Amino acid sequence: MSEIKYYEQIGVAMTCRSYQEYKDMFMLDEQILQKGSILDVASGASSFITDVNKNGNVGIAIDPLYQLSAYEMEKLGKREIQLSSDKLANVQDSFLWDYYTSLDQHIEIRQKSFKKFIESYTHEKGESYISGSLPILPFADESFSLILCNHFLFLYQDQFDFTFHVNALNEMIRVLENGGEIRIYPIVGFKNELYPYLDELKLEIKKNEVEFDLIPTHFSFLPNATHYLQIKK
Repeated sequence: MSEIKYYEQIGVAMTCRSYQEYKDMFMLDEQILQKGSILDVASGASSFITDVNKNGNVGIAIDPLYQLSAYEMEKLGKREIQLSSDKLANVQDSFLWDYYTSLDQHIEIRQKSFKKFIESYTHEKGESYISGSLPILPFADESFSLILCNHFLFLYQDQFDFTFHVNALNEMIRVLENGGEIRIYPIVGFKNELYPYLDELKLEIKKNEVEFDLIPTHFSFLPNATHYLQIKK
């Protein structure tokens, strides 16, 4: 039996996901999307907030990459999509291919999402797209009704320690409205391993008097990434 090869990542990759992927991985419906302001943390070049605002809702994306100009972002994004697709092609057997039907479809979604993002970023940089990063967010207390974070926290568990995760979640809770929700996906690392300190993290976070639950998702790609983390304030 051949050894499973895993996706290798040095540093934090640029995410580039579509509105539909967000809806599926976070099990989002129109009721929660229309409830109030939405924050997408570590959004990268994803087009979720682009479509949130286009649909008449209110959203802000935050990422340290937003210090880049539109030209720099476009150049970086094209390179990142090519690099990630090349790496993914070499480790296809470590992923599930029921949500994405093929590598070509996966690439096509990335490219369409990125094109939509760049068009929006060019005109709304500094408004809908704010430069910043965890564990410090440049927003007032209780600013958002829904906060999302995909493919950053927990995925990079080898690069960010337990203290970082505690501080990051506490900061997200700070800017979350009472009655609001945080949703984070996935809860596994690149080797498909569940984040090992979830119980300890839950004890720390519940000091804020929040609800901490793992919720099943229909989205699938990493075999063990079957749930998202939901925090209710």
